[in-house]
Amino acid sequence: MDSTDSQVGRPPRGRGWVPRAVVVALAVALVVGGAFALPRLLADDDPAPASPSTDCVATTDADLGEVGAEVGAADARWVRFCPLADEGAAQRLRHPPGVVTGDLAAGVAASLLETAAGRPVCTIDESSPGPTGLFRIEVGLADGRVAELAGDTGCSSRDQVLFSQLETTLLMDAASGSGPPGPLPAPVTCPDRFTTTRTNTDGASAAQLVDPAEHHWQSTVPLLPLPATAADVCAYAGDGGRRELVDQWQVGTPVSESLRSAATTEVWLGAMTDCQLDPGARSYVVVLTDATGTARTLALDPTACGTLQAAVGTPAVDTYLGLATMRLQRLVAGSRP
Repeated sequence: MDSTDSQVGRPPRGRGWVPRAVVVALAVALVVGGAFALPRLLADDDPAPASPSTDCVATTDADLGEVGAEVGAADARWVRFCPLADEGAAQRLRHPPGVVTGDLAAGVAASLLETAAGRPVCTIDESSPGPTGLFRIEVGLADGRVAELAGDTGCSSRDQVLFSQLETTLLMDAASGSGPPGPLPAPVTCPDRFTTTRTNTDGASAAQLVDPAEHHWQSTVPLLPLPATAADVCAYAGDGGRRELVDQWQVGTPVSESLRSAATTEVWLGAMTDCQLDPGARSYVVVLTDATGTARTLALDPTACGTLQAAVGTPAVDTYLGLATMRLQRLVAGSRP
């Protein structure tokens, strides 16, 4: 389905009200820093496993801050994003699926602990300063215990940093085998229609985008499996089916990576809108490409309140993401060299 087919509706009230009459369509049930499962600490006479699993677990032992104060980040053996405890939460952030191990895990855990110290705890009645983006991090310890940290990028800037710290580490770790970025690829041929389906390419990294989620609202497959090393932007005038290509440009890093990052977190996930349409605004198709040649496409439509579509997964499927924040819209519009 092309982004021009997106329906504009008036959903029920969700976690908070979005400016300009935009309302979040899905209620948030997860409270950051909420209740955790009872500890399953090892008994004194239980031997610690020699090689702790790096898989997510069904039950964690404690909050990351509590464990950090007790044993320290140096005891971290692995760090990864894991599914949310609330399987119905549709405002989960998309994130890389990998796991950080070894000395790097200890460094990441130390950074997470430092950032998390003193961060605010949001409540479900609190007006979010930014789009709700839920995530959960697990840290495996040398003695076999697993600690967790649940966050919401709409709660505070610290939660945004927490997500970015692990996301960036996982992306860079996955890209380490692809070598340094080469020259920019040839500019894409901008589609004559406003669509995400005509400018996608599968490179060596595309297999990392296979989506394991049973339901689309549970999907956390990232927009790109590696950092974006190039971004092609196609600008259109007009709205609906009456769009005309009026400009095109290409940018490399770090601008391309800032666009990928913002398209992940600067979105009111799953939201619909009743705002006034703006047929005079520019709309954009953005093609993000990584170092292996894998390319995935965004379609940003400020004429229809900033609706954002993306080609997600392998094979790439046109997917409605939500409403882009003004920051994301400005980043795209202002990315021209």
